[in-house]
Amino acid sequence: MINHAKMKVGKTTHKLKFSTAALMRMEAENDGKPFDALVDHLISGKGGASFVVSVLAAVMNDGAGGERDEAVALVDGAGGVRKVLTSLGEAIAVAFPAEADPDADPDEDAEGNSEGNGQAAGA
Repeated sequence: MINHAKMKVGKTTHKLKFSTAALMRMEAENDGKPFDALVDHLISGKGGASFVVSVLAAVMNDGAGGERDEAVALVDGAGGVRKVLTSLGEAIAVAFPAEADPDADPDEDAEGNSEGNGQAAGA
């Protein structure tokens, strides 16, 4: 399941989702470039306002997409492109969560400390 992020603009909460359909719209709107390159482009801040509006239009309405004019109005209502980038970043994070290290010990935390109740197995 692909999760969504919420972006509140005024009294309305909008759901942004990088659904498969949204990724396909992004590719179609950007000369067929693969979605992962487009997401990297968005994260690095290399796209201009037109690019941000294009991505927002693709992912708005819980991934169902919306019209470009709606996305422009949403950007303006949110306070500009930079404000929307934060919400798009959240949507990227929930859609593409970091994968767990397959070699990691499930009983160790991030600092390498063993977790458990201090009891040896079978004790």
